[in-house]
Parts: sequence; C-alpha cells; structure tokens
Amino acid sequence: METYPLLIVVVTALATARVTRLITEDRILDAPRNAVLRALPDGHLLAYLLTCPWCVSIYTGTLAAVGGAGVGWWAWAWVPALALAFSYVTGWLASREGED
Repeated sequence: METYPLLIVVVTALATARVTRLITEDRILDAPRNAVLRALPDGHLLAYLLTCPWCVSIYTGTLAAVGGAGVGWWAWAWVPALALAFSYVTGWLASREGED
C-alpha cells in the first residue's frame, strides 16, 4: 500500500473515532441525545447504544468504510475489514480517554 492510501485509512479511522465521540459524549449534542434518552423507557437498548462508543463505532465505521469505497479510496472487498478496524480503533481510543 502506498503512503497516501495508508494516510487516508488512518485519517478515516480517526474521523470515525471523532464522529463516534460526538454522538455518544460531546456536549454539543447533549440536547438531542438527552431528548432521545428521555423519550425511551428505562433500560431500553437504544439508550445503551447512544452512550456506548463501542456500539456506535460499528455503525460510524461501516459508514466510513462504505463511503471510502464509494469514492474509490479502497476496493469494496475491503469494506468489512475496514469497518471492523475503524470500530476497534474507535473503541480502543475511547477506552483510553482520561488516562494520564
């Protein structure tokens, strides 16, 4: 793999992590996230999903992988592996937030 495509994969993985954090934790989306959480019954699976970076990252990672294939950054055959890799990188980074 050339340097430029590798850079695209790395940046896409980091973008996946950022979008996931935006959805699950960032204050800027507190209002819509809290509105959805209030509308759901206690213990609803969607409430867990909206606050779990490992859960959200599989969706954001898949969208990133499909988008990259759609614009020709990588072959469609790479989409499943890249989606899982983007999700894992996101979860790994989220688990290390706040560590010194």
